[in-house]
Amino acid sequence: MKVLILSILALGCAASPRQQRRFPDDFVFGTATASYQIEGGWDAADKSENIWDRMTHTQPHVIKDQSNGDIAADSYHNYKRDVEMMRELGLDAYRFSLSWARILPNGLANKVSEDGVAFYNNYINEMVKYGIEPMVTLYHWDLPQKLQNLGGFINPMFPEWFEDYARVVYENFGDRVKLWITFNEPREICYQGYAVDTKAPILNITDVGAYYCAKNLVLAHARAYHLYANEFKPTQKGVCGITISCNWFGPLTDSDEDFYAAEIKRQGEWGLYAEPIFSEDGGFPKELSEIVARKSAEQGYPRSRMPTFTEEERFLARGAADFFGVNHYTAYLVSANEYKGDYAVPSVLDDVGVGTFVPEEWPRATSLWLTMAPNSIYNTLTHLHNKYNGPVFYITENGWSTPPDGSLDDTDRITYYRAALESVLDTLDAGVDLRGYMAWSLMDNFEWMEGYTERFGLYQVDFESPERTRTPRKSAFVYKEVLRTRVVDHEYEPDSRVMTIDEGHLKMKVLILSILALGCAASPRQQRRFPDDFLFGTATASYQIEGGWDAADKGENIWDRMTHTLPHVIKDQSNGDIAADSYHNYKRDVEMMRELGLDAYRFSLSWARILPNGLANKVSEDGVAFYNNYINEMIKYGIEPMVTLYHWDLPQKLQDLGGFINPMFPEWFEDYARVVYENFGDRVKLWITFNEPREICYEGYAADTKAPLLNATDVGVYYCAKNLVLAHARAYHLYANEFKPTQQGTCGITISCNWFGPLTDSEEDFYAAEIKRQSEWGLYAEPIFSEDGGFPKELSEIVARKSAEQGYPKSRMPAFTEEERLLARGAADFFGVNHYTSLLVSANEYKEDYAVPSMLDDIDVGTFVPEEWPRSASQWLTMAPNSIYNAFTHLHNKYNGPVFYLTENGWSSPPEAGLEDDDRITYYRAALESVLDTLDAGVDLRGYMAWSLMDNFEWMEGYTERFGLYQVDFESPERTRTPRKSAFVYKEVLRTRVVDHEYEPDSRVMTLDEGH
Repeated sequence: MKVLILSILALGCAASPRQQRRFPDDFVFGTATASYQIEGGWDAADKSENIWDRMTHTQPHVIKDQSNGDIAADSYHNYKRDVEMMRELGLDAYRFSLSWARILPNGLANKVSEDGVAFYNNYINEMVKYGIEPMVTLYHWDLPQKLQNLGGFINPMFPEWFEDYARVVYENFGDRVKLWITFNEPREICYQGYAVDTKAPILNITDVGAYYCAKNLVLAHARAYHLYANEFKPTQKGVCGITISCNWFGPLTDSDEDFYAAEIKRQGEWGLYAEPIFSEDGGFPKELSEIVARKSAEQGYPRSRMPTFTEEERFLARGAADFFGVNHYTAYLVSANEYKGDYAVPSVLDDVGVGTFVPEEWPRATSLWLTMAPNSIYNTLTHLHNKYNGPVFYITENGWSTPPDGSLDDTDRITYYRAALESVLDTLDAGVDLRGYMAWSLMDNFEWMEGYTERFGLYQVDFESPERTRTPRKSAFVYKEVLRTRVVDHEYEPDSRVMTIDEGHLKMKVLILSILALGCAASPRQQRRFPDDFLFGTATASYQIEGGWDAADKGENIWDRMTHTLPHVIKDQSNGDIAADSYHNYKRDVEMMRELGLDAYRFSLSWARILPNGLANKVSEDGVAFYNNYINEMIKYGIEPMVTLYHWDLPQKLQDLGGFINPMFPEWFEDYARVVYENFGDRVKLWITFNEPREICYEGYAADTKAPLLNATDVGVYYCAKNLVLAHARAYHLYANEFKPTQQGTCGITISCNWFGPLTDSEEDFYAAEIKRQSEWGLYAEPIFSEDGGFPKELSEIVARKSAEQGYPKSRMPAFTEEERLLARGAADFFGVNHYTSLLVSANEYKEDYAVPSMLDDIDVGTFVPEEWPRSASQWLTMAPNSIYNAFTHLHNKYNGPVFYLTENGWSSPPEAGLEDDDRITYYRAALESVLDTLDAGVDLRGYMAWSLMDNFEWMEGYTERFGLYQVDFESPERTRTPRKSAFVYKEVLRTRVVDHEYEPDSRVMTLDEGH
């Protein structure tokens, strides 16, 4: 009978729906949740106590079933399942809130939780990866208890605390979040939490609680809004609003008294919070302000219980919103004289002094306050539209509750949603600028004072299950159909109750090597496309392929010296004297680029070939001619040269002068860069100063695993790092100031950024991973890409402390002068990343006996590689899950979203592996899926260079490892190149801009396609 009544009443609630009206294609459909209601993890990592933790733990009896949100739906651990549900429904957006206490454990901004930020980064990235727009609420009722102890919303300092919190949030997530809501439901915060005892912190300050809270909340919102508008919106390009609970309050009768009573009720319910922001005049509602002032005087207060805004505050708040978020559920009829309760005096309800009534025929939900009222959304939104001069709106919550013992067949909820959505269509037809609709809720959750006795979810949650299993209700299928068709079909019945992810939200299933590729690709999706302007290429390096070690007047480099005088340090005692002989075979190299259909080719210049003396006093005509020929051959066929100035082969002359340890090195490098820009800059538009500073400085100067084998463990890496960064900065500014204005190119640096993640979820391992990252690439990236510049703060402090303990008169890590810091900071047009693999980092396990003093002893962490990660021919190279995505999203977030190029990525096989390199193909496909995930996450990644075009001299491993898409026959005088299977697969990716896991080459005859 109830369902029948619901169905009949739906016609009235829909405000006369018309068949098959369509929602606009850009109308944003989503669902909504709140942190305390779903997350759990109440004491995970360093999260601190919030007011709901305190209340439910110390006064459990105030909750209907004496439950709490300690675990709730456990979204802290189940966020990927949450996103999977979003994908199943086909959501455009998902509204969720942040836990202030999870991000700032102290409440104040003196400590930001890495775990909290990482959790929300993971959540946001998972959404963005699948094209789901995050709509983020900064505050949904769960204030840090520390701030409540300081007075909470009653304290006039609250706006300052909230602004500080908002800054942290915008800085950490604003690169991906474009829809911000400051507060959810101010009435529930201020009235229910501070003026009565129906929400935490149950203060029940009936006379002033709501009003003092309201003013501070509005000012906090305004400060957070202007902070975003002034400091973040110009680059992040998002919008910021506030969500106010606006149920409809209409007159019980047509009398003037009831019309006025309804208006005063609306002012008491939501005008207190909307009027200061959205009205023309600002400030609290005029009529309600007068009533409270009058009653306050009558009650003996020396001034009104409702504070006023200063003129400065009024201007600050007025207009401080890009949109008006409306949470809407139901309606009440208001009477000036009837249905009044016994209200506390003084109180908001006594001030407003009206009665409310709900007709019996309005169907009731499990929640006592929630009925299905006719014309409710339409009445509310058109009223607000007219009152506040047509702002942009989002319906940020709307939903229906059922009892916990209800079945999955929630027909009453379906009836409610259909009626609501018809009313939304009527609202759109009336010209209201309503941009989106968020159903409450994606899943069952902790329903505040009602505990788990009321369920609002499209998905049922089994709160008895440790996994908190989610199961779709019938309403989930119906809502999904609305989103799919953009139509409210009252006849639709789901064909089955098996929920699937439809095209567009499909997670691809690949196969270990192929099965693990799924993990390495960070959940790839089928047939995603690389942008047309995404730059595909391959990469090589001069010493590794060129040969011609003593051709013409080329000078000796440090690899020539080492391999000739210490041949035993190379695994097979080989050298790069001839290598792939690209010095003579460069036209064949370009032909291979054309065969593959490359957009670009990354290669490096031999400093000693161009400046035989190392210094710029003599420029080799032969060296310049060789590179001119190489570049011109590429340009002739439309292949973009990406040129690295230095890829490890320092002129021996400069090494004899101290190399990278000599503070004069930046000057030498700038002189070399000038020669290069002058000779090749008219055609080269993509410049990289250095390739892999870590390998130069740590392996070459602080260890003995790269030339020049200095092994100065205490200071080598740090002195080298500073001089390298300054050399880069000088070369960058030289280009920017003297060459870029006419040559119109860009200049960056390439840093090896493999991923270093924590072995466990412990705070110690998270910190250990961060310190490891600082030593591996932060030493070189931080001075250039960070906001402050200089070496990484934590690592600098560690080295300074250990240096003092070790008796050094000053830190082994030199500091940048202020002038040097400013020179290096921001000195890059892009961030080149060489990425291959990952390691897991532990604070306590898997350590080795590190030299003391040394960088490894300074950081004092261990690293681990799981056995199940497939291994290549190189000991250091494994196929690690989520590796590219993890590295790039971390760098993107850490360094405020620079432009990136992935300048190396590849897989090694043994020399005898032959042409059928399926393991390399699996690696590349996984890597490219991870690149697509990275692009989906909003990272500004412009290109991908596979390492390598051909087999080459692999440094200390000689010719015992092969990375080439083309096999090189090093026994042949011609150094014959033959395409491997991977070359055909890579070519197909470039041709189609798609990673096709089923593709098999028709033949092994490589051809030149049209266009090359």
